[in-house]
This record gives sequence, structure tokens and C-alpha cells, in this order.
Amino acid sequence: MNVRETPRALARIVEWEFAQSTYANVLAEVPAALFTWWAEHARRDFPGIPRDASFYAPAAEGLMMFFDCVSAAARTCALPSRAADSVWHAWAGMDAPGLERFCIRHFGCPIPHLERARMEGGMDAALAACLVQARRRVSQPAAGPHLPRLFTLDAQLGMPRGVGYRVIGGLVACSPLDEFGNLEDEVVFPRALRPQALLQACLVSRDEYEAVAPNAFDGDSGDGDGAASCGGGPACAAGDCGG
Repeated sequence: MNVRETPRALARIVEWEFAQSTYANVLAEVPAALFTWWAEHARRDFPGIPRDASFYAPAAEGLMMFFDCVSAAARTCALPSRAADSVWHAWAGMDAPGLERFCIRHFGCPIPHLERARMEGGMDAALAACLVQARRRVSQPAAGPHLPRLFTLDAQLGMPRGVGYRVIGGLVACSPLDEFGNLEDEVVFPRALRPQALLQACLVSRDEYEAVAPNAFDGDSGDGDGAASCGGGPACAAGDCGG
């Protein structure tokens, strides 16, 4: 669907999608012009990305989820969704000062777009911090096997060259997505996202760790040392940046 042909219809779709979100009040203040800007510019940094409202709306919601995680964390977080990152890139390109004001108003502080080289503690630690906070945001055990929607967003939307996270045998696994957004055969079990690693990194408490029956999750199946093992990963967290 072309945004130039039916802007009102597409705007209504975005508004309706935003209204269904738990972040509805925050999303209501996302500039309406951002959708058009994103649709016209996102493919420059994200080749092959869909440009329809039904893709943009959940991607924007995912960015709000991430900002919420960053504001609650005491350390750097990495963004596990390339789809959400596409909205972040578009907003920064359209109105960086406005984005900063938005983050201060709704999340209490500016949220800088950090490249991998500026990630304090490294990408794996930042991704683990995001996972724990995302679980807490939806009242799930911080060390348990639940995978928050922020982590499954790329696979759900079919994000080209994103990362598909899922739980296999109680462990978080990830696979790269191809240029059409389909899961590739490679499967990696990032060690930094395992319950024992979360405990060792002081991201969860001993009580939180023991509450999820650690013996059920700490098997050594799979390979991989972290998010960066996922074929390069999404541009913000199994890949190159975060906040």
C-alpha cells in the first residue's frame, strides 16, 4: 500500500494499532509525520523492509518497550529488534531534538543511540540486561524461560535480516532471518542469556534464579557465546547498537 495514495486510511490504521497497546498514552504523542518519513526513508538503512502501517505500528511499539527497559535499567541495554531500530533511525533522522524531548518526557532521560563500540560491558551484557528488564516489564520471572515480545518482534513481522529469538528446551535461542524475513537454519543459544549467566552478571537475584528450577534450564545444548553470534544480528542488539 502506497502512503502517498491513502494517507488518511494508513494514519487511521496506525492510530488504531497504537490505541490497542499498553503504551497507548505514550504512542499517542509519537509525531504523526513519523510514519510517512519512516515509509519513505527506512529502506535506505534497512533494505527490503515492508513500508505498510501494520508493520510500522508494532515496530514503533517495540521501540517504546525498549525505551522503557532502558529507563528501568541501571546499565546499558541493547535492542533485540531490527524492526524497532528502523523506527529509531527514522525518528532520529526526522527530528533528533524532538526525539530527545520525547524520551525525557516519557522515560525520564535522553536515550542515546549507541553503536557497538560504545556499549559499556559489550553487546552480550547489554542484550542480557534488556532481556531481564523486558521480562520484568510484563511481570514474568526475570530468570525464567519467558521470551518477551520485544525479542520475538522481528520474527513475527518477518523483518529482513533481523534475528528470530525463541525458546528451545527452556533456553533462549536465536537464528538469523534471511532477506525475506524467514528463519534460517542456524540456531545459536547465547550463553549470556542463560539463567546462570544472568545471575553471575548480577542481573537477577539468587532468589529469582532459584525460583525457576535452574537445573531445568542450565543445560549446555547449543553453541554460541552471545548475541553477536547470531549471524551479525539486528542492527541494535544482536548487532550494532543500543541505549
